[in-house]
Amino acid sequence: MLYAPERFDLNEWFDLFSAALPLTIAFLLPGRFTLIALTVFTVFSVFMAQTVDSLIAVKPYDLYDVNDTVKYDVSDIFIYYFSYPPTTYLFLYFYDKWSPKGWRRAGYVLAWSLLSWGLEWAAYRCHVFYYKGWKLAYSPIAYVVIYALFMAMFHMVETVMNREGYPMRRSGQAPPGGS
Repeated sequence: MLYAPERFDLNEWFDLFSAALPLTIAFLLPGRFTLIALTVFTVFSVFMAQTVDSLIAVKPYDLYDVNDTVKYDVSDIFIYYFSYPPTTYLFLYFYDKWSPKGWRRAGYVLAWSLLSWGLEWAAYRCHVFYYKGWKLAYSPIAYVVIYALFMAMFHMVETVMNREGYPMRRSGQAPPGGS
């Protein structure tokens, strides 16, 4: 069952803003990927967020709560479906556009991990996250792993789509490192 927030306060405003900002940026960028690729990226992003929360934010670990209640409420929808997927899209959009190699790839992941860590700190300050056993200091390591998984998924999708003869990029978009 989906619950309404107990009260509409700072954390719900933060949820709305954290969904609106990456969605707006993503919509303002030229389309880069086909609908098939976008669907896979979106499903994987939601899957990752739900899986991580299901593993460490519930018993037996129960390291943190999200928003005002331990129940799944409407505000959680904004995070899982309207904040994480467009953020993942932006990560993959620029990863594909710039095609960083070697240390630049590591720097790209580190930069996104630090950005995400900063946004998590702001979310924590706005009472989106309530840490019970989790420490903010753990998050950069988690983000490095998560962004590395997004990159691996990206390359797997690219390989499968190329092998099956489906384009991953929309027509008119340059291949990796093209522009």
